[in-house]
Amino acid sequence: MKNYEHSITVKVTPKRIFNALTKEMSNWWTEMTASVDKIGDKTTAKFEDGTTWSFEVITLEANKTLELFCYQADHIHPVTTPEMRTEWENTTLRFEIIDKGKHTDVHFTHVGLTPEVNCYDICHSGWDHFFGAAFKSYLQKQIA
Repeated sequence: MKNYEHSITVKVTPKRIFNALTKEMSNWWTEMTASVDKIGDKTTAKFEDGTTWSFEVITLEANKTLELFCYQADHIHPVTTPEMRTEWENTTLRFEIIDKGKHTDVHFTHVGLTPEVNCYDICHSGWDHFFGAAFKSYLQKQIA
């Protein structure tokens, strides 16, 4: 089925966006255990509720593409079912940065997050907030 996708447009450089994705995720998503600089680097997203998602960089093209493969997931949420806890495992976060000159588009796909997945509604809302709103706002504040 169709993966979760969302695009934003911002008036910042591709380099600025790439840095926000590889070095500053803790500033707009959640606490990350490490920044990522090269293929094979690993980092874990840690949430206050105990949720953790561990990622490995599988694609990294400076100022253009970042793909993070989720190799470990422990999704804890007030409405999480046992099936939901590991649903992010073997999914990929793909960020594509497209330079349009005066602005830059960022296309995000969570490959594997489809309507058939139990956590789809929760995660869809979460990504709309964190990527669609918080990330965009974070980037725009940097230029103000």
